[in-house]
Amino acid sequence: MPSASALFRQIVTKSAPRETRREAVRELGRLEAVTQLRTVTQTNGIHGVFRRDAIAELKKREATEALETIAQDRAVDTAIREQARI
Repeated sequence: MPSASALFRQIVTKSAPRETRREAVRELGRLEAVTQLRTVTQTNGIHGVFRRDAIAELKKREATEALETIAQDRAVDTAIREQARI
C-alpha cells in the first residue's frame, strides 16, 4: 500500500490519469490521511473534482476540524468552502 505522501504526489501530478488521481484521493480517505486530504482541498491548481472528492472523504471520516478550517479559509474556492460546511 502506498504511503500518504506518495498518494498525495499522484494527485498533484497532472500527467497521471484522472481515475488514478481519484483513486489516490479515495485511498487517502481509507488511510485516514486527514492532513493530506485537507491540503488537496486548499491547494490551488488542483482540479476541482479532486478537491471535491477530498471533501467527501473528509466528511466520511467525520474530520470536523479539517472541514471547519477549509470552510473558513478565504483562499479556498467558494464552492469548495461551501461543500466543506457541515
